[in-house]
Amino acid sequence: MDHQENEDTSDDGPSVASKVFFAELCGLLEKISKTQGNDKKKRIMKEFIDKWRDYHNQLHKDDKKTSDSFYSAMRLLIPHLEKERLAYGIKEHMLAKLLIEVLCLGKDSPDANRLLNYKAPKSAKMEAGDFASVAYYVLKNRCPEKGSLTIKEVNNCLDGIATNNAAKKKELVRKNILHLLTNMSAIELKWLIRMIVKELKVGLSQASVLSVYHPDAEEFYNVNNNLEKVCRMLREKDVRVHEIGISVFSPFTPMLGERGAPDQIEKIMDGKPYYIETKFDGERMVLHKDEGNYKYFTRSGNEYTSTFGAHELDGNLTPHIHNCFKPFVKKCILDGEMIGYDPVTKTFATKAMNTDIKRQQQEGLQPCLHVFDIVLLNDKVLTNQPLTERLKILKTVFEPTEGRVLLSEHKEARTNQDCADALNDAIDGREEGIMVKNLESVYRPNTRKGGWFKVKPEYVGGLMDELDVLVVGGFFGVGHRSGMMSHFLCAVAVPPEEGEEPKIFHSFCKVGSGYSKKELSAFNLKLVDHWKTFDKKNPPTNIILASGFKEKPDAWIEPSNSCLVQIKAAEIIDSERFKTGCTLRFPRVEKFRDDKHWHECMTVADILELKEKSGGKLAGGRVEINEDAGPVKKKRKVVSRVVRPTLADRFKGVDASSITKVSEMLKGKEFCVVNGSSSFSKPEAEKKIIEYGGTIVQNPGSSTFCVLAEKVALRVTNLIKRDMYDIVKLEWFHRCIEGGTWVPWSPGDMIHTSPKTQKSFQVDYDQFGDSFTEDTTAEQLKNVFDRVNKDDIDEVNETDIAELEQKYFPDESPYGLFRTCRFYIDKYLVIDDTTTHIKDSSLDLLELELRFFGGITTDELDDEVSHVLVDKKDLSRVPEMKRERRNRRKKFHIVTSEWVRECVEEGELSSERQFEPT
Repeated sequence: MDHQENEDTSDDGPSVASKVFFAELCGLLEKISKTQGNDKKKRIMKEFIDKWRDYHNQLHKDDKKTSDSFYSAMRLLIPHLEKERLAYGIKEHMLAKLLIEVLCLGKDSPDANRLLNYKAPKSAKMEAGDFASVAYYVLKNRCPEKGSLTIKEVNNCLDGIATNNAAKKKELVRKNILHLLTNMSAIELKWLIRMIVKELKVGLSQASVLSVYHPDAEEFYNVNNNLEKVCRMLREKDVRVHEIGISVFSPFTPMLGERGAPDQIEKIMDGKPYYIETKFDGERMVLHKDEGNYKYFTRSGNEYTSTFGAHELDGNLTPHIHNCFKPFVKKCILDGEMIGYDPVTKTFATKAMNTDIKRQQQEGLQPCLHVFDIVLLNDKVLTNQPLTERLKILKTVFEPTEGRVLLSEHKEARTNQDCADALNDAIDGREEGIMVKNLESVYRPNTRKGGWFKVKPEYVGGLMDELDVLVVGGFFGVGHRSGMMSHFLCAVAVPPEEGEEPKIFHSFCKVGSGYSKKELSAFNLKLVDHWKTFDKKNPPTNIILASGFKEKPDAWIEPSNSCLVQIKAAEIIDSERFKTGCTLRFPRVEKFRDDKHWHECMTVADILELKEKSGGKLAGGRVEINEDAGPVKKKRKVVSRVVRPTLADRFKGVDASSITKVSEMLKGKEFCVVNGSSSFSKPEAEKKIIEYGGTIVQNPGSSTFCVLAEKVALRVTNLIKRDMYDIVKLEWFHRCIEGGTWVPWSPGDMIHTSPKTQKSFQVDYDQFGDSFTEDTTAEQLKNVFDRVNKDDIDEVNETDIAELEQKYFPDESPYGLFRTCRFYIDKYLVIDDTTTHIKDSSLDLLELELRFFGGITTDELDDEVSHVLVDKKDLSRVPEMKRERRNRRKKFHIVTSEWVRECVEEGELSSERQFEPT
């Protein structure tokens, strides 16, 4: 390992990072990226870390308490896990401008264009879309072979960039960047850029890097989310961490819930009692308190103390809860869910309302912490206490205060039915689901195998109507959506290996509705720097489209740079247009998921399992447990012995020995004649076949050209069921003989068509046998009309019209806005009683408007109703409607006229949840 010989003059003493050149680290990454195989890559990494440890022991042999560790290198090797450094505030475009300035490139020069247009395949050359590779291509002949900076100096510059960016000191940010650019080689700058954008692309996951450093490193990081602490405490590879410590103000990943199904809970709990809690649709938050100081951390270890408050006089929550704690509580760590609370309506907001409670100001909402567990109290770690004991302790810690801090309610249950009933109550209350917890479970950070189970509607076949999918492609909009992506190609992940992030994604659906213009604009702004031009000749290898999908997106995006969207749909249907083999019917975006990472999208297996379980329906219904259902005993099949009759003479073939051949028209063709007519009998037809060079058989086989028949008798019916042969009317053969020439078949000549022939007919004829290319006579047209079975022609309904509109006119027409909705208008004093019509109801005019925009209205609250429209001034019937909804398998929305106005104004169906009266 190359290092400097001069002494480090920093105040904190010598460090390995101050002796090792940054070029050494870049050489390591270059070598790993060019090596095939995960094990070989890890061996190279291990050699580097071992050398680092050896040099560390040599440098600090007289100082065993040194704080120096591998952290300086680790934070560069897995930069996306670095939580201590603030955001850089640097994008590829800014780096491109700085490189152009430092290198004195002409603004219109080819290299300047490569840097500024690195996403465009023609401009960038090399690896289009990968700014680091494009920059290396431009820099390789303009930089020294080796840079002069050490790892410590690089980290100092990066710290300076982050700190000054937060302080909005742009000149100091620029000064640090220029120092890095002017003191590095091209290869070093390539890897530095990847570190800044936090995407190294070396083929090693964070789990692999951590496991090479120390066997306990990944587990320890998952507990505290602190790379510096991991590297410092696990400095010696032979020292194992058997008991992971939890301390105040040190973030850790909280305990997680495993997926569960209502019909399995009783078995999982071994018949013992368990607790049920509501699963809140908020932001997981861990509160740390030490006397009058507070810190707030999310599930992933991100800190939001600046929002909620570091002490009793700071933030939008801490001042309101500081006095809620009992006097004896000096230190504690509480686990809970932060939810937005509306003090006017006294209701809780959900993420579906596009709220972000982590923001400092959330219009009309205040943060409220629902606490459901305690991890530490007054320096005593409680993780090894059973849940029952922790909850007893939790009740003594603080005094619940409405709208600020609440104690999560739980109830004891024992059976599967108890779980199903609780889930149904959660569905009726529009909650995210329920949590089921083992009474004896201990608190295990960052594990899903600890006795907690999350039960949500999407885990039960047929209940879910919302899916989390990943945006991977975009289509440019027209009209009022021009200038931005208006429709999105969404995908689901191919299930990755355990502990790995997904690498391959299969296209699943295209969506272009459900969001407001404002939401669409904000989403476009978020992704604008990451779109890449879709090259049909060289498509991305990690996003797989269906081979028959001709409609390619205008642009694509690296999955790791993208976001999840939650989509609501009617059902999952088969489709060859997408790689999954299925897609969504009537999809619309419910919300953009800022609270979940890109790799947490649904997988192909999830979609197929959901489709199989629910039959494709995404109904949002109720859970039903059938405890008595057992395996159905199959009846034994009794196979009767078939006695085959002797063939009668009239069915036997003709004697061909005395027939003279007159033509070769049917040469090489084998026919089977089943029956004939009074004017053209079976023996006569067979005789003609032989005369014209063909052969006959009495039972069709693999070489039979076709079967001839006059009428559909039993034998013909059996042949039709086998779907192997073309069965042609004897009339066709009679025309060939009379004309003395071969006449190709048309659909009108067929009694039954084999799949192969049917496929060829589809090229030249429509479904009723009318030719696309040949002129039609009056007689042929009459025959076509005779073949039209009116029973097969379904009346076009609103759903059919909606599908046509979605396929051919996704942007143009607003008049199908409510096409998929069926409304019950609350204009009667008694539900369903038309004789109790409310005179001059404000909803009468609104009903006409709904119908004008494609909606269906009904006077009965039937099973197909999707929306109930109520007058905001008279909500007296709403409780009764909610009771009715609770008992239905298929739910309906209850909305006020404001929802209709919002949808018409936006030109899209908006989320109904925020318009439902309480």
